[in-house]
Amino acid sequence: MNAPPADPAGPAVSGGDWGLRPVLAGLGIGWATTVLVQLAVMAAGGFEVGDDLPLEAISLFQVALWVGLFGVPLWVVSRYDLPWSALGLAFWRRDVLSGLGIGILAQAVLVPLIYVPILLLRDDLDVAAEARDLVDKADGLGVALLVLVVVVGAPVVEEVFFRGFAQRAIVRRLGRWPGLVATSLLFGLVHFQLLQFPALVAFGLVAGWLAQRDGRLGRAIWAHVGFNAWTVGVLLWT
Repeated sequence: MNAPPADPAGPAVSGGDWGLRPVLAGLGIGWATTVLVQLAVMAAGGFEVGDDLPLEAISLFQVALWVGLFGVPLWVVSRYDLPWSALGLAFWRRDVLSGLGIGILAQAVLVPLIYVPILLLRDDLDVAAEARDLVDKADGLGVALLVLVVVVGAPVVEEVFFRGFAQRAIVRRLGRWPGLVATSLLFGLVHFQLLQFPALVAFGLVAGWLAQRDGRLGRAIWAHVGFNAWTVGVLLWT
């Protein structure tokens, strides 16, 4: 690996010591881009706040968020001549089946267990409502778009940013386990889904632990694929 060049604005960057400012920048740029794209789409389509938006528009908002979540890590590895392995972006063939299995178990078993106490208190909650609404918008090519964004794109981009980029920086600041918990909470908060927050944090802990244990993102990415694919598949089937 080539040593990163000295930066007059700060210390040289190596695996994980890029600090928290780029992490915050990635989130800020992603949110700002999403807002701008939302305003442009609503103006161009004549939509108003509260309108039921088509799947294409919602997918575009997701991709806009990736401008920050993927763009800033891309800038860091390019700016400092780092390999993508500095973010843990490496795969082994055995990652596929084990990662998919872990992700599916997390969605099909762990998530329902988390919501048992909540549903005992509030049996009128529909935890899958937002996901169901999204899947209901998909037909024909919309299914392919949904799979491309939710099952393929989101797992790669979000794992690169949260587990490969943010978690490494936060762990260097807080330590191994506090950093894992903090990153998982951040992962849940960024989705802005109150009902899904416990499930997202739980999966963040699973994916973060995989990334820490393996030292790479392969299994975490495949687990994320399985986690999302299970929900999409079940909702498309039912």
